[in-house]
Amino acid sequence: MNILERSALKNKSGLPYFEISEIAELEWVQHGFLTRKGGVSPFPFDTLNLGEDNGDQHQNVTQNKNGIATAFGFDPKRLILLDQIHQDRILLLKEPSTLLLSPLEYDAQITSASNTFLGILSADCVPIFVVDRKKRVIAAIHAGREGTALHITAKVLRRMREEFGCMPEDHLIAVGPSIGFCCYEIDEQVFRPEWDPFSISVGDGKMMIDLARINISQMEEEGIKEEQIFWVDLCTGCHKDLFFSNRKEGKTGRQLSFIGIK
Repeated sequence: MNILERSALKNKSGLPYFEISEIAELEWVQHGFLTRKGGVSPFPFDTLNLGEDNGDQHQNVTQNKNGIATAFGFDPKRLILLDQIHQDRILLLKEPSTLLLSPLEYDAQITSASNTFLGILSADCVPIFVVDRKKRVIAAIHAGREGTALHITAKVLRRMREEFGCMPEDHLIAVGPSIGFCCYEIDEQVFRPEWDPFSISVGDGKMMIDLARINISQMEEEGIKEEQIFWVDLCTGCHKDLFFSNRKEGKTGRQLSFIGIK
């Protein structure tokens, strides 16, 4: 496993972000796991909020989105954001498009189209990127508890193989910051037995689970090796100064993770 810590944080035009150097070396891909810093949104959405339905002003979200696009050098109209519904629906894009019908009720996207940027919004859930180095196909996944229970990460890998002939050995996987094992408590009623290796009972019908490692285990079951996985291992709950955390803050913003084919 390739672990990135807080010291790996970079900055572009005043926007802190994380990137995976092995993916950045692929000249046809651009990506970034952004933080909550560098935008214009007021408290409690301070400051780089990209969420449209949490109470922030539309003009703030638009300004934040445009600022990100300017800093990273792409057209904001080419950034595709989903109406994430905590399910396992996958949006497949084989051609560039800005005319997609809303709402886009999906939790993952796959594309081989150039000038297309896939966005995931999160405030504890796990943002995951998949890059196929040979077929030049990318995917972006929003893996919350419900999506993880539905094996959304495994389903994206299978879909990439079915639609594009992608093979596991050709992938690079990036796992972004998310709620950590230290901070993620769930009820026994929604706990799944397969998560037992990544959990601990804390009594009163409560369990602590490691959502990121559950998704990593699902990747490995699909043939992904540890050396192909790069993980920004920072808990959004413990690092509220850097990330939004719905669990720790309640009403808060959503940070953007994006990946695109230039």
